Amino acid sequence: MQLDNKTPVSKMRLDNENGTSQELLSDTHYKNLNLKNQLHRPYLTVETNEGTRVVSNRQIDFQHVVNFRDIGGIRTLDGKTVKWGKVFRSDNLSKLKTSEFARFSDLKIGTVYDLRTKNEIRGKEDHLPKSTRYLHTPTVKDNGDLLTQLRKKVVNGDISEEESIRLTVKLYQDNVSENLPAVKSLLHQILFSETPVLYHCSAGKDRTGIVTALILSILNVDRQIILDEYLLSNFYRRDKVEKMLGKAKLAKIIKPHLNLKVIENFMSVDTLYIMATFDFIDQKYGGMDEFITNELQIDAKTHKMLIGKFTYQHI
Repeated sequence: MQLDNKTPVSKMRLDNENGTSQELLSDTHYKNLNLKNQLHRPYLTVETNEGTRVVSNRQIDFQHVVNFRDIGGIRTLDGKTVKWGKVFRSDNLSKLKTSEFARFSDLKIGTVYDLRTKNEIRGKEDHLPKSTRYLHTPTVKDNGDLLTQLRKKVVNGDISEEESIRLTVKLYQDNVSENLPAVKSLLHQILFSETPVLYHCSAGKDRTGIVTALILSILNVDRQIILDEYLLSNFYRRDKVEKMLGKAKLAKIIKPHLNLKVIENFMSVDTLYIMATFDFIDQKYGGMDEFITNELQIDAKTHKMLIGKFTYQHI
């Protein structure tokens, strides 16, 4: 957790998921507060001359689950902040260890939404505590084992760099066009949930990134900030991507047509993809506000209620 060391802190309180709290520091400046070996996820309530804000860790560490993060703590255009501990995103949870169930349950996630197709899930089923509700909510059509076919084309060098970008852009835009009914249903389930939720696809970057971008748009977050949050997937997945690219380089010895740039395009997120989605919404639906009202069917009264539910005003 980082705090700007130029900001005078008048009071700081440590709160935990289990409901306990402790006064920590006062009347000084702090840059880093190192909290180790916490049994429960920590939240810091910080009082400064600029007001009161809550700080927590965005990334939630699990041994074999990457890109698991909270979308809280993000400022909105009207000066509010997205609440922590309400909405989480990640890659698939097939490798969540039983020994990590307590840490997972500590987040109080009531429902996990799985955006993958049945073919993607096969052999990589989510491993969750029994108390967690699991819902299969695919946001793309299950056209057979399309991913396996795509991988074969990549290995054989049948897909160019330009084609990999075109296919990815189409995947994004399909989520707000031909697959919109599924995405709309998912967003309503997430936003109207009475408990914290988590949603994920296979890598937690594309379909999950689109859903996150739409949620943050509904909460009136600036597009540049949405873009910054989206690009965090490259940061949190960097080790996994580097390892997989390393394997691809070795495979290229026996598969000389393998295009490493194509693999990197499919494994990473890029500004181009999410901006193409925003541009599509602007051109086809007349802008994000119109999209929210007319396509997602969230009227002004409901929209205001959702902003109140998921954000807080600095005191």
